[in-house]
Amino acid sequence: MTYLERRGVLQDRVYFIESGVVSNLETSDIPTPLEVGVIGCEGMVGASSTCALLPQRDSRVQIEGVALSLDRAAFQSMLEASPSMLHYFLRYIQTQIVQLSLAASAGVRATVQQRLARKLLMYRDRIGNDDLPLTHENMSVILGVRRASITHAIHNLEAERWIRAQRGLVQIRDRAGLVAYCGPFYGVAEARYAEIMGHPS
Repeated sequence: MTYLERRGVLQDRVYFIESGVVSNLETSDIPTPLEVGVIGCEGMVGASSTCALLPQRDSRVQIEGVALSLDRAAFQSMLEASPSMLHYFLRYIQTQIVQLSLAASAGVRATVQQRLARKLLMYRDRIGNDDLPLTHENMSVILGVRRASITHAIHNLEAERWIRAQRGLVQIRDRAGLVAYCGPFYGVAEARYAEIMGHPS
């Protein structure tokens, strides 16, 4: 497992994700990690460190990819020298707050199957590919549920022909069907990202 950030450890670098998916994991008050945020090519890792704050979550690579990295002090200097860059950076932080609040809402109101469908769509958006290299263990961490619950949810989504799962891989076969099944739990964060950042999601 590759971690780009660990809770309580000030990072020397910030990372701008070009491909792949990084999970923000809550680890402080629970025995096993729980995904509370997803970062892909739309985002960065290390925002808290740029303010000289200790990260409050782990950031772990879920799907391998490529990232550009920059020395934290250099990035801080750039933000201080460029009001427009600082403005854009603060907008990005706002999108993360939106994603976190909507994830909390889905965690309370949505079924395990809807939450899994939502996450699969979010991952697909970030890698631009219908083939998601995810294991049952990955998905268990992503949703914070037992592997048996993941297996049950996958079987039901497969029965609807929305996905096809095999060892270490989930293939999205009907994205429109998954989107309709998710209802209000998918699409809001994506629309708000586009609105806040001022460009298409």
